[in-house]
Amino acid sequence: MKRWLTQLGAWTRGWVPQGTPYWRRLVWLGCLSVTLPVIVLGSAYYHFSMDKLKTQFEENSRAALMQLKDRTENEFTRIEYQSMQLALDPLLRHALGQAGFASRYSDKLAILDTLLMRKNANNLVDDILFYEQASDTVLTNAYGGSSLADSPDEADIRAALALGRKEGWHYLPGFRQDGSISYIRQLPVLGGGQVQGLLVYQVRERDIRRTLFNPGERSGGHTMLVLDADDNVLLHASDPSLLGTPAGRDALLGRVLARGETPGQFVVKDARGERQMAMSFTTTLGRTYLSIIPEREMTDQLAWMRLSIFVTVLLILLLGLVLTIASTRLAYSPIDQLIQYGAQLRQGKDGRLSRGENEIDYIRSSLTYLSDQTQSLSRYIARIQPNLRDQFLLRLLTAQSPPGARAVAEEARAYQLPADGRFAVLVVKVDDLDKERRFLPSEGPVIVFALQNVMQELLEAEREIVGYALGKADKEAIAVLRTELRELDEDGLLRQATAYAERVREALLTHLSFSVSIGISGPRAHLAELSDAYREAQLALQQRLLDDSRHLFRYEGERGSAGRMAAFNYPKDLELAIVEYLLQGEAQLAEEQLQAFHARLRASESYNTAMQSYLILLSSIIQSLEEVGYGVLDSIGDNLFEELKARQTFREVHAWFVERLFALHRRMTEEIRTNATTLAVQKVCRHIEAHQGMPSLIECAELVGMSPSYLSRTFKQEAGMSFIEYLMNYKVERAKKLLQDTDHSVMQIAELVGYSERNLNRAFQRHVQMSPKQYRMSLR
Repeated sequence: MKRWLTQLGAWTRGWVPQGTPYWRRLVWLGCLSVTLPVIVLGSAYYHFSMDKLKTQFEENSRAALMQLKDRTENEFTRIEYQSMQLALDPLLRHALGQAGFASRYSDKLAILDTLLMRKNANNLVDDILFYEQASDTVLTNAYGGSSLADSPDEADIRAALALGRKEGWHYLPGFRQDGSISYIRQLPVLGGGQVQGLLVYQVRERDIRRTLFNPGERSGGHTMLVLDADDNVLLHASDPSLLGTPAGRDALLGRVLARGETPGQFVVKDARGERQMAMSFTTTLGRTYLSIIPEREMTDQLAWMRLSIFVTVLLILLLGLVLTIASTRLAYSPIDQLIQYGAQLRQGKDGRLSRGENEIDYIRSSLTYLSDQTQSLSRYIARIQPNLRDQFLLRLLTAQSPPGARAVAEEARAYQLPADGRFAVLVVKVDDLDKERRFLPSEGPVIVFALQNVMQELLEAEREIVGYALGKADKEAIAVLRTELRELDEDGLLRQATAYAERVREALLTHLSFSVSIGISGPRAHLAELSDAYREAQLALQQRLLDDSRHLFRYEGERGSAGRMAAFNYPKDLELAIVEYLLQGEAQLAEEQLQAFHARLRASESYNTAMQSYLILLSSIIQSLEEVGYGVLDSIGDNLFEELKARQTFREVHAWFVERLFALHRRMTEEIRTNATTLAVQKVCRHIEAHQGMPSLIECAELVGMSPSYLSRTFKQEAGMSFIEYLMNYKVERAKKLLQDTDHSVMQIAELVGYSERNLNRAFQRHVQMSPKQYRMSLR
């Protein structure tokens, strides 16, 4: 161990030169001066943030618990009130104690109709069961009428009859099969004596849990639950296995109940010893609401702060180490560093000073080396840049109109170029350049530079023609060809140009793996006509859109295409088929129709006709999107027409339609279908406002073509609240406006918004925390 420490110390002294103790002391003094305040202030801020976060957690937990209590009591009270009304219905009361009720079919049908109407009045109620003991008759919405022995709910009914309480919420034996929580009311309601029947409201525990527990209000470990008066688990936000069981069976809930501090908030430990923040509230009916949050959720939220303090201290210490080593080393003997660098540049030197040499000689050697490298780089840049002759030819090629022959001839003599003779122009373009993966999109000049070098090398090997290879920006390479043989006529020049073009294509394909297309112009008699030849070569290349089997295209002039154009008909049937397949999501069939569309366009033998047809097809596809959903043009963003015009070959156009446009169409149609539910909810909201809060859930469901239960779930997902809560909020807001703007009494306003005076008072107490009369007085 001692030997190892000795070696480590020697290695450190080798990297940290001696003689700089004051510098090292200054560096570490500065590091410690920064580190200590970071630790102290960071720890203080961490504890302050923890206290603040704990208070925030308590407030959020209390608010969530009160909101759960209000929602639960509202929904439970509504069902309990409805069951009381149904129990007092004359039809049910008359049926109790009647041994012959089983044979009164008209009475049973009337009761079934009443049960169905009551069930549809509440979207949470899954089924209502009525049992008359004297006739041993069971009536339900799901099974109709039957005897107790034949009823699927026999076990549940017998369990309900055995209960000690007249009414209450319970999980009957059938809960594990149908997942229902039942509100049981033993009949008759008025008077004592023996039980003569039952009225059971069955609610899907899954539906009521979704209605009461909002996932956005709970973090991962946050537990919320409801206990009945006997401390049985009535509702649980995340663990259905505890439903209907005594809360004391769960270790954590047993500790919470054992505290006996309801209502209130306190801290308990679970079975693993982790601290849990618990909050509880008990209603007058004996139901207990609990909220339990692990304390680690708070500490986890501040883990970034602990990590930040640790990383900051570590970085400061590393900075001190780097400054101690690197800075002192860089500051040590700069002349020695320069001598070593100069010795490496000098050839034949071993890096050591020989006799008669000094530091000045090495500095001079270094400067000489840098000067040589600068001159070499300048020569390379001058060699790759277009010279004046190439710039002159490019100017002639891209002229908007042919310049004067005399002026061109005079300028050509300055560059030692012959102005007379027979000239031809070749334009070389790489096929499917957007698919080329070896180069970045910004490296187009590199590709053109490679094409130009290959073309120039092949030109130097030609005997019957001479020429110049040029590069135009990052788009194409150009060859200007001229014959020096007088016996070579115009057709001979074109044959030689075509043969040269074929050799260029083969060389690029073999050596650079570039597939290119080459346009060949017609012959010209003067250098001033190069612009016309260049345009002809470009027009020849346009045929790539119609014929992808060739790579060499010669300009053949006007060939009486007007007569053929008269026989061409736009393939409207194929356009409609493509649009229809895209709307149906059949991308493969749409691609097959696109192939047939192209085959029909080839008959026109006209680039302009084909490109215009493709643009019309693009317009039709965009129009189909606009008909499916408004505002599609704004969401597309990019200029699709310019993108399509930039594609010059059939393969490029076909790939653009399939990979760009068809994919865009599929994505946008899926988004439009997804937004259909949002539009339906917006339509329901507008309908509620138009009818001043009077429509029911069933009416709104019929309006948008949905079932009431599906509309209820969709409405909660989109609006963030249930349909009933939205309707209540709307009515309260309308009542507030009537209280402010009119002199109607509270009873009249309650009738206008569809409430009784008592229900309006309850709604105001819940949403405004005051009565309607108090609200009106607060405005005056």
